[in-house]
Amino acid sequence: MCTFHRFRIESVALLIACLAAVGVPVKACSWDYPIWQNRDKNADPYYRFIRDGKQGYIDRTGRIVVQPTIRISSSNSGDEFHNGLLLTRVAGGPYIDTTGKVALDTGYSRNWDFSDGLAAAMRTDGENRWGYIDRTGKFAIETKFDGYPSGYVYPFSNGRAMIKVGEKLGFIDKKGEFVISPSYIWAQGFSEDRARVIVDGPCIRPGFEYPCDFGETLGKPDAGQKVSACKFRFIDKLGNFVTEDDFDDARDFSEGLAAVQKDRKWGFIDTNGKVVIPFKFGSVEDFSDGLAMVAEGGMWEDKKWGFIDVTGKIVIPFMFERAEGFSDGLAPVADKAHAESEKERFYYTNKKGKRAFPETFALASPFFKGIGHVKLSTISKDDDFYLNGKYAYIDTKGRVIFRYERKSNDD
Repeated sequence: MCTFHRFRIESVALLIACLAAVGVPVKACSWDYPIWQNRDKNADPYYRFIRDGKQGYIDRTGRIVVQPTIRISSSNSGDEFHNGLLLTRVAGGPYIDTTGKVALDTGYSRNWDFSDGLAAAMRTDGENRWGYIDRTGKFAIETKFDGYPSGYVYPFSNGRAMIKVGEKLGFIDKKGEFVISPSYIWAQGFSEDRARVIVDGPCIRPGFEYPCDFGETLGKPDAGQKVSACKFRFIDKLGNFVTEDDFDDARDFSEGLAAVQKDRKWGFIDTNGKVVIPFKFGSVEDFSDGLAMVAEGGMWEDKKWGFIDVTGKIVIPFMFERAEGFSDGLAPVADKAHAESEKERFYYTNKKGKRAFPETFALASPFFKGIGHVKLSTISKDDDFYLNGKYAYIDTKGRVIFRYERKSNDD
């Protein structure tokens, strides 16, 4: 869940939700992060920059390791190195290594990012069956899983990959064998050896876990059947339930704790399913770097964010209108919100709620393995505020290690 970019689509989300509730057709929603950064905690520490209409990468010292020769992306998400490889075209195309050289060109019609050493791939369009390749491009798991609409496949995480068979989801191991049979009407991949699942339906999943997630009806209700809200549970890597209770909503485990909701309030459980932080918050985010963002207000209420520790104690009071989680002891925050305007200035706070260094920025990302990405200023008032401008990568002391400009004609 990505709080920073919510200011871009919150009003849109509310409008779409209201229209949908009264049966008015609505167009698909779209969203993006306001600034690029590695968002997958398992990504490799290489950082994208744009120059003369192409993208390249630096390392943690600010040294260019991949020259800007890659076709530019118009998105602020993805484009991450995984297992030493970068997929240079969405859903297919060659992988380059961390020197910028083509390391693997499978020639397959589909292949995805690597995760846990494997990547989903499909040999030809007509085959419509997925398998998983290793870093040499060979199929470690043969193409035996149906593609859309009769099935689907997902990346490996914690040694398991989620597979959809018909309308049900299960999990395979790295041998390609089902260790958890397809028996869930909804599920998410494993995180810290736990996965969220919904067993029974039909039911209504609440959504709003991320922008443009407006929930859904799971299962096929009979005509006139009253459909209730879904209930969430957690399973281990063998499919055993690890919680006796079910929850109105739930998030993945992070740092040994998972956010769960009952009666519109959020708390946290440990990996054994024990409630360790009571249900008392209107909004929460996952734990990162030992702290979790929380707010008193709910989804549609005006609210300010603060931070709690693993005991549930509020260590930074409710004082920020915009924030993301801590990493490397720092979190990007803003006191006032002015969407799509440099009047909103971001800075980094330490774990005491104090400015870590005096500089403020038009946009700021969380730190990833010691490096943060910030927008210094716009170049032209006619530019796309979330793409073009003067940018920098900084270290945890606020020192600039690399600068670049992204201009409107770059796209």
